Amino acid sequence: MNNKLNRFFFGLLIALIVGQVISYLVAPASWNSFVGVLPTIVSMIAFWGPIIMLIAFGVVSITLRMLGFSSFEDLRRELVEENNPAPAIIFTGTLISSILFLMIVIKP
Repeated sequence: MNNKLNRFFFGLLIALIVGQVISYLVAPASWNSFVGVLPTIVSMIAFWGPIIMLIAFGVVSITLRMLGFSSFEDLRRELVEENNPAPAIIFTGTLISSILFLMIVIKP
């Protein structure tokens, strides 16, 4: 399994490198412009990421408490043993809304 995981990450790294090379060859001025503003974007993510994570954690915690889950064991039992997808839908919805909020806040 470790070999498959290593090949998967190696494939992702190759895809990233090939994508960057193609991007640079197609529009070098645009690529250089983006690389120039990349430190600003990374600092915005470093600043807003933990804040958004805390907000998302609060929303998920409050929502799951309102649904009657008092622990992760209750959540696991509901997901696995009772085959109820509602908690997973809440997690996914919160994740998507957090990413959308991050896209709104971070503007290069």
